[in-house]
Amino acid sequence: MTKYARRCDATGYGMNEGYVCNDGDFYFAEQTDLIAHLRTLNWVDAEGNNSLDIVDDDDLMEFFYNEDYYCYTEWSEFDIDDVYYDAEGHEYEKQ
Repeated sequence: MTKYARRCDATGYGMNEGYVCNDGDFYFAEQTDLIAHLRTLNWVDAEGNNSLDIVDDDDLMEFFYNEDYYCYTEWSEFDIDDVYYDAEGHEYEKQ
């Protein structure tokens, strides 16, 4: 069985690469799910720009990336903490 370090908040499936939001509050395997999440946020940056005013997806991603809200990363078996997940997102305790 392949072990996955994180579980996608949109699909519930295990993942070893994807987007991490707000220092681990949310995980998304696909960019489309990240964008859908970002569209739910009402965020104002230091210059007074509001995320709700951004129409273009690439601009929205750039806005939140510049705000350090999310990053893209990969995990390996060495990054598994106390629990890991299978492909369907079932949780297992690390032995």
